[in-house]
Amino acid sequence: MSSSSSEAEGLVATLLAESFTVLVREQPEAHARMCARLEGLSVRVTVDEERFAVDFTSRRARVRAVRGDESARVSTHRRTLLDVLDDRQSLTEAVLADAVAVVGPLDTLLRLHEGLLLYVRGAVRCPGFAVLLKRLREGCSRGA
Repeated sequence: MSSSSSEAEGLVATLLAESFTVLVREQPEAHARMCARLEGLSVRVTVDEERFAVDFTSRRARVRAVRGDESARVSTHRRTLLDVLDDRQSLTEAVLADAVAVVGPLDTLLRLHEGLLLYVRGAVRCPGFAVLLKRLREGCSRGA
């Protein structure tokens, strides 16, 4: 199964939801590994003024509106997303510079890190991610 962004709106939320759909379609094994590792977690994400949450089951990643019961929080800026994606700054450097804030229990944060690695390993093998990245760049340049 894939994701839905019907409960959360915004550029990053929409693109993340679409990326889960692309991942399950183009790299189903990577999607399954990511979901298995993140099963039961819920993460509140803030990117500039945009707020949404992501829930994980053993079969699905779903973007939704924030409810306040999320097990971890991640906050950053669109510019930082592009800096990390374009390798101008590593994720570790961004966290150490407070450009990305990650808050939650240590075991949850470790699982999130492992899940992110699984997501990225799948994403780099998905031709469909190029369109999503282009839309992210366009949206960030417009300040959308």
